[in-house]
Amino acid sequence: MSFLGIDLGTTGSRVAAYDADGHELAARSQRTAVVRPAHGRAEIDADAVRAAVVRLVGEVVADPAVAADPVEALSFSTLGEAIVPVGPDGAALGPAPLSMDQRGAASAEKLAAALGDEHVQRLTGQPLHPMFSVHKIRELLPGGALPAAVRTVDDHVAGWFGAAPAIDLTMAARTGAYDVGAGRWSDEILGALDVPAALLSEPVPAGTVIGAVTADAAAATGLRPGTPVVAGAHDQAAAFLGGGGRAGERSVFSFGSSDCLTVGTAARPSRLLGTGLATYPVGPDLWVTLAGTAAGGWALDWFASLVHHDRVDPWASLFDLTATPPPALLVLPYLAGSGTLDNDPKARGALLGLTLETTTAQVARAFVEASGYELAKIRAALAERGIAGTDVYAVGGGSANHSALQARADAAGLRLRAVTKDASSRGAALLAAVGAGVHDGVGALPAPPVLHDARPGPEHTAWYTRQRETFGSLYPLLRTVNDSFTALEETA
Repeated sequence: MSFLGIDLGTTGSRVAAYDADGHELAARSQRTAVVRPAHGRAEIDADAVRAAVVRLVGEVVADPAVAADPVEALSFSTLGEAIVPVGPDGAALGPAPLSMDQRGAASAEKLAAALGDEHVQRLTGQPLHPMFSVHKIRELLPGGALPAAVRTVDDHVAGWFGAAPAIDLTMAARTGAYDVGAGRWSDEILGALDVPAALLSEPVPAGTVIGAVTADAAAATGLRPGTPVVAGAHDQAAAFLGGGGRAGERSVFSFGSSDCLTVGTAARPSRLLGTGLATYPVGPDLWVTLAGTAAGGWALDWFASLVHHDRVDPWASLFDLTATPPPALLVLPYLAGSGTLDNDPKARGALLGLTLETTTAQVARAFVEASGYELAKIRAALAERGIAGTDVYAVGGGSANHSALQARADAAGLRLRAVTKDASSRGAALLAAVGAGVHDGVGALPAPPVLHDARPGPEHTAWYTRQRETFGSLYPLLRTVNDSFTALEETA
């Protein structure tokens, strides 16, 4: 038997089949176009994503390795915060705004005034932030009109396959309107924002069977009619499961469009109020806490495009750091708002230390090192709040570049073990196996093998210790400058 993991990412979709132990059998992928129709807007076409997924599923199911080991269930890993406005027939009425889309700012300010930041975080487990879906619901359609319903992207795609409307607990939390303690939509938050709860799907635990593949979907993809469709998870939770995360033992650091450290605990952490740290339940005895930067991979892509390395594979050229020693440079990688800890959506990035002798290779290394410095900052903040450090497994596209992984390990002062780069699709497939009854819950999933082990080099210990200290001072040091830039834009 095999299981299908459908990874719905910000910049692309990936469909892969795995056996019950998480070994990949076949995979296909396709890029997703991110549209920026106006300043502060960023959207994707959910119907285009769904059409791509249908084609990719058909290709994977037809692969000889999968045909010999048929799919027994399918599930999803999903980009956080994006929501789709739909009509009574479930058809999309418009594009899905992404997390970086800024149209939720006024709603977030309204909620802060009504309930207060800490009370919102106490309810939802998430810091109050305009990226969350609930703040964009009244901005989806012209004139603030409400759709018949809103769906996460996986909910929208799963419905085509035959699932009933449903949202797993991790994605419910990422709307910013779910009471993680009470296990239901928050009447306080929805009431304050005048958003009817009837617009939202029913929350269910990840790994729950939510439907079965219809005859029409089977005919279009080659799947067996009646194949279980299983509730998936937020992409960072799926990457935690697929990357070998285990509460109290192994954390997972994902190098994707955003950089994110995901740490598992057996219960909800109790000392996160007033921070930018987000936490939510995945299943029984498993909560995950997230921290990172919104523009991790985006920042690298931006720099590669800026220096015209977008025409070749930047990871094979620009970000091959083997011959580049540590530079006396620092990058603050806040190109889409600050890191989680500072929780400032108006923060900006910075590059410090430039001279006439600075090279492109040195700047490229500084961009990569920045995620290591941020990781060290996050680990220290978690330790202060009683969340002990664990081994760290690295996943995502950036984990496959050995020289970049080594630079991050050096910058963080932390051992990083690279496992599968495609942890999200693997995690989704393992959730499908949970739904099929093959695995006994999310706490007992097979871990992937370690592919590369990056240990901090002792020759640069003193250098990076000092750089980490300086990095930690940059955000407060530059805040006045950032505020000035923001004020200029607001008056322009």
